[in-house]
Amino acid sequence: MQKNLTRIIPFLTSLSIAAADTAATPDKNNDWEVTGAAGLTLADGNAQSLSYSLQLLASRVTATDEIYLGADYFYGDDRGVETSNSLRFNGQYNRLLSDRFYYGFLGSYLTDTVADIDYRLDTSALLGYYLLKSDKSSLSVEAGPGYTWEDQGGISDTYASLRLSEKFTYNLSARSKFWQNLIFTPEVGDFSNSLLVGEAGIDTLLTGQWSLRTFVRHQVDSTPALGRKEGDTSVLLGLAYSLSGFPEAAAAGRRSLKTERAPAAVAAMGWTSSAALGYSLASGNADSAVTTAMIDTAYRTPTDEFFANAAANYAQNNGATSIQNIRANLQYNHLLSSRYFAGAGMGYQKDQLADLSYRFTPAAVLGTYLVKDETSTLSVEAGPSVTLEKTGGVTDNFVSIQAAERFTYAFSSRCTLNQNLIYNAEAADTSNFIVTATAFVDTDITDSIALRIAATYIFDNTPALGRESHDTTLTSGLAVKF
Repeated sequence: MQKNLTRIIPFLTSLSIAAADTAATPDKNNDWEVTGAAGLTLADGNAQSLSYSLQLLASRVTATDEIYLGADYFYGDDRGVETSNSLRFNGQYNRLLSDRFYYGFLGSYLTDTVADIDYRLDTSALLGYYLLKSDKSSLSVEAGPGYTWEDQGGISDTYASLRLSEKFTYNLSARSKFWQNLIFTPEVGDFSNSLLVGEAGIDTLLTGQWSLRTFVRHQVDSTPALGRKEGDTSVLLGLAYSLSGFPEAAAAGRRSLKTERAPAAVAAMGWTSSAALGYSLASGNADSAVTTAMIDTAYRTPTDEFFANAAANYAQNNGATSIQNIRANLQYNHLLSSRYFAGAGMGYQKDQLADLSYRFTPAAVLGTYLVKDETSTLSVEAGPSVTLEKTGGVTDNFVSIQAAERFTYAFSSRCTLNQNLIYNAEAADTSNFIVTATAFVDTDITDSIALRIAATYIFDNTPALGRESHDTTLTSGLAVKF
């Protein structure tokens, strides 16, 4: 898991930084639009879970032909037990007979370890019709005969099938698009043997080649394998990348990423606050959910500063808690000059899986800003502290020392980094220490909504009996700035 972590954190951070780059110009000579998306949630240490999702979509639309190709993979693991593991491919070709009517051929392939589907292959010929077709929205329906090959629960079966489907897209704004489809595939002569798949998602453009994708799929298999459930739900929240670039806006209102707003100062006077929420779900045969929440606020005047932040992570797998922790910090600084300050603060931690009932760390510090300008701040501070904790059922209170480093940086007008490192050690025995490192990158989608990728690393040199020294969490979600 640690090897995976060292590869994943730089990769996701680079994705967020790249999302703030200037818009790329699409290749107008390329009819293909190819996009890939990825989402990730990771916990390592006392909590050990990993879930990720990958998706690849390709389409080519001309005046007479339409080609749609797709693939996605969902995987989840909690302490070595798979909570989801599914792979899906699909392809469709349509030939337009008129502006509205078309005929087509399609094929799809599915394998799902948790649902005990070794394979399911569906093919179909179809006739379709666009009920709506405009620059803003489209709605089509299609139907046709098909054939299905499957191996589920160790039992192989083949049968003639029908395919009935509906597809809808709608441009919510110049930068956001909603899409949805519903596919029903029953056996001919026995509709009680059927597969129903519903999907919906929103793509929001960040730059000419990056977008944020939120996607949910619900699948109902009316004849599941023995001991398996009928319904399965999967959720993807992550970044999408277009190989050829998304088209820029035209006067008719096509999508645009251009923005007129100027960069905001990272140390602006007054209140600056944000709240973030991340969520990933697999339900049905897979039964796991991960919820993360963060709040970060700051208040600045020419002579005073106040900072407060809190984060909570909770996950369950088949009804059992696999992650449950809370972390919070408060600090007040009085500026002695433009660079130097005196402050007082309080830290709090609670972690069920680390057997940490509570840890309070009030401290007084002296600090200095090594860097303080419109785009970045870097400060260091140190001072005496007291630690009050209950770990492994044992209560302990001792005098400690605390040192911290805090850094903020604006990569561009739409992408910012916030990072800090806190060291707290017992004064009489410095081998008893805690290191807490946190960082998050916000990439703005609108003036008030951003994609947030956050990482936390905690190292406790003297953990509770039988517990790991380190805990790592990596999450992604949406943040609201106010």
